[in-house]
Amino acid sequence: MSGMAQICRASQKILRHGYISAYGQRTMFTSASRLGDNKKGQDMASMASKVDPRDAAAKKAAEEATNKALAAKKARDASEKSSGGAKKAAEDLAAKKAAEQAAAKKVEDQAAAIKAGEKAAAKKASEQAAAKKAEEAAAKQAAEKAAAKRAAEKETAKKAAEESAAKKAAAKKAADKKATEVAAAKKAEEEAAAKKAAEEVAAKKAAEQAAAKKATDEAAAKKALEQAAAKKAAEEAAAKKAAEEAATKKAKEEAAAEKAAAIKASEEAASRKAADEAAAKMAAEEAIALKAAEEEAIKNMKDPIQSLFLSSIKSLESSGGLEDASPEVKAELQANLDRLAKQFGGSAAEDMTAFPSIQFEEPEIEPINISQ
Repeated sequence: MSGMAQICRASQKILRHGYISAYGQRTMFTSASRLGDNKKGQDMASMASKVDPRDAAAKKAAEEATNKALAAKKARDASEKSSGGAKKAAEDLAAKKAAEQAAAKKVEDQAAAIKAGEKAAAKKASEQAAAKKAEEAAAKQAAEKAAAKRAAEKETAKKAAEESAAKKAAAKKAADKKATEVAAAKKAEEEAAAKKAAEEVAAKKAAEQAAAKKATDEAAAKKALEQAAAKKAAEEAAAKKAAEEAATKKAKEEAAAEKAAAIKASEEAASRKAADEAAAKMAAEEAIALKAAEEEAIKNMKDPIQSLFLSSIKSLESSGGLEDASPEVKAELQANLDRLAKQFGGSAAEDMTAFPSIQFEEPEIEPINISQ
């Protein structure tokens, strides 16, 4: 009975030692696996569901030792019943010694196996730790590379955005510059067109003023010629009358005839004067008709420059004429009138726009004394 108790205690000690070693090894293994990422729960679940081979081997060895001890006990009991006490004691002693030797050997084998397993587990744990460190280093390096790549991509995107913004700003600046140049060119064209129109209006006005001046000069020259012709006719008539009166001294008949001739000459002079007046009146009427025709032609013209000129004249007429003109315009008109007056022999205060008054003075004729 004491041998069986020792065998049982040895078996329990072996089992307890095996569980403790296995538990410690498992703890080392799981502690190494805790350094992983998010697989902690999976590792714990797998370790809880699996059986360590060393635990199974230790348990199996304990069961075999227990079975052998029970078998030896049964054999001893059977031999004791058959052969007696001495033989039974020798057999018990031999069986006990064999069991103790077997148990001791088994314990040594199990201890060696446990020690080898612990070494293998420690080596495996260190290898796993090294692999884990290598994985972590590789992951860290990959993360650094990814971060560097993201930074480079971000910098590239930033640079591309800045280049795009610079291009847009340059395009906008070029468009603004082009719009400014187009506006300036358009303004220059408009100013050139306005200047050309003003020059054409001024040239038109100067031409009309020259034409008006020429017409005035021609009318004044014609009037002077008419006056000279009238004066010459009067002088001729007076000379002829004097000659006739001198001839009447010779004879009364000749005097009467000469008087009749003088009367006739005066009548002819009067008729000539009437004819000249009629011609002058006709010329004035023709000038009025010509002016009306010109005004009608000007009225029917569609020239834009003339239209602008006529509209300016109409606006001037509707504004009240020279009566409502500015002092500068009145001063310029008076200066032109004074210049014309001096040019044609008038005085500065003389009104050159008024029709000249013509006075004919009868010459003083000495009476003819026939008796002498």
